[in-house]
Amino acid sequence: MSSNDTEEPKGEKKEEEKRLEKFMGRKERRKSSLNKPLQGDYIGAKTNNKILSIIGKHEEKEVLFADIVVKINRKCKQQERILLLTEKALYNIDPVSCKSKRRIGLLDISCVKMSGLQDNFFVICVPTEYDYLYVSSKKIEICLQLRRQYQYVHSGQVLPIEFKNTLEYKVERGVFRDVKFTNEN
Repeated sequence: MSSNDTEEPKGEKKEEEKRLEKFMGRKERRKSSLNKPLQGDYIGAKTNNKILSIIGKHEEKEVLFADIVVKINRKCKQQERILLLTEKALYNIDPVSCKSKRRIGLLDISCVKMSGLQDNFFVICVPTEYDYLYVSSKKIEICLQLRRQYQYVHSGQVLPIEFKNTLEYKVERGVFRDVKFTNEN
């Protein structure tokens, strides 16, 4: 069961707008991204039998967000991945083979980090393992959906989202890396 299983109140659209404003106050946004509609599933994951089989193994049924993103691996190599959010977990799936590379339970995520500048980078922090550095033009929607579902599975606890122009993330146990953002207009 997820937060989407109950009927949404009529003021839900206004609430989403307020959430976006919160990001806009702390994260610079491109004008083109301000009025983007939030779709959730950009790749047809809800009807993809391979993806449904992957999440079905963990007794999950609901696709809350799915899109192709870029993952920066520990060797700083860019890799296309499907970022998939369900009612219980976040998946990193290879888009070619459609095989799950990693499943992170929502209970294992500690925070999301992003800069305050106009960029598409964000970090998913997993203290018990290693973090993910992703690039996506839909980072705000990803964070909103992740935050909403995290709050649901954590009985009301809000997922921290940190805004800093230097993002430290763990590439493997005991090894950390910084990504620094500057505003060079």
